[in-house]
Amino acid sequence: MDFLQRLYKTAEVYTFFKNPICYILLLTTFRYRSGWDFSKLTVITNMKKYALLLSFSFLVLSPLLHADVSPFLQDKAQQLVIKNRILAKVNGKTISVLDVVKKMEVYFSRQYPQYANAPAAKFQYFSSQWKDVLLQMVDHELILADAEKLELKITDSEVRETLHDRFGPNLMGTLDSLGLSYEEAKDMIHSELIVQKMTWFKIHAKAINDVNVQDIKSAYTAYCQKNPPKELWEYQVLSVKAPSEEIAHQIADKAFELCKQSPSNIENISDRIKASFEPGSPEQDFTITLSEEMKLDTKSISAAHKDVLLNLAKNSISAPVKQFSRADQNAVFRIFHLKDHTKTVLPTLRSMYDRLQSQLVQEAADKESRIYIAKLREKFGFDAHMLEETIPSDFQPFSMQ
Repeated sequence: MDFLQRLYKTAEVYTFFKNPICYILLLTTFRYRSGWDFSKLTVITNMKKYALLLSFSFLVLSPLLHADVSPFLQDKAQQLVIKNRILAKVNGKTISVLDVVKKMEVYFSRQYPQYANAPAAKFQYFSSQWKDVLLQMVDHELILADAEKLELKITDSEVRETLHDRFGPNLMGTLDSLGLSYEEAKDMIHSELIVQKMTWFKIHAKAINDVNVQDIKSAYTAYCQKNPPKELWEYQVLSVKAPSEEIAHQIADKAFELCKQSPSNIENISDRIKASFEPGSPEQDFTITLSEEMKLDTKSISAAHKDVLLNLAKNSISAPVKQFSRADQNAVFRIFHLKDHTKTVLPTLRSMYDRLQSQLVQEAADKESRIYIAKLREKFGFDAHMLEETIPSDFQPFSMQ
């Protein structure tokens, strides 16, 4: 898989896995919403095809990232009522509620065809998304205004091909079901194709150029610092205590010999040792405790335990180690049974290079997109707060009757 393919795959995860439905939105609807046939596009290189997908997806799909209509049933008892009015004026063009609805109808029909006849589902979707889609339409109009001086060429064949790709072979029937005329659909596609090309020139081309080798190395260093190698020890500790250190050592040596013969029977060591001494002898006055199985990483394990375990192979038993109890500071002999020891190895820069490059390009594209849109709004005298002044705060364009 080359860099461009990884770029595309990584961007899918980075941008859309944050929301459960966004991955589906990208995979199943992008080519319909963007109207771009990447397999037949000839005016830009393969690099631009993938890069354009990333940059344009931000503008096309961002208003839909939190849409969720799945809970709705096919309730046809009520009808969706639309209260039309002018919502915004951008570069001499007005955007009404109906204009926003037409845009959302296209999104909705492609993403949720099973709810095409469910007014309640449309009501919920439209009510939650119309402000975001309106703002997206405003930004697209600003991009179109910015494109005028560049005289970008969109051919009739590009528009026709995209129309059929998006709306299928039964073009007129689909447009009729969406309440769109052929001319409206044609104009919509033409505008979107211009926006796509502009987002490549103004956003993603810059993002790709902004990311250099040193940036990728710095990202790798940051990754290593955030994800240091880890070691995990799985082990048990057999502890021997006795009234005298000499007896404790003697008992520990006997326990060690028995453990070597049968490590799996370490739980029964105490009874086996007591049985080997005469009843009532001083050697029988001892205690043996076996800890629960411990699974500790580098940060959690004690230094005393780690020093012993580092010298053991997996599933091996240590010789008795004299240590001191933290409770009473008396001598205690411990036998360590290392069951498993694993290490996580950091990936190399070479193996992570394409992934990090893709992430950095995506982050740069998001940043360039915000900068570009902010400049357009300033250039053409648009402020998002203008919508709040134009549209009453309690205005709700949709209702069910």
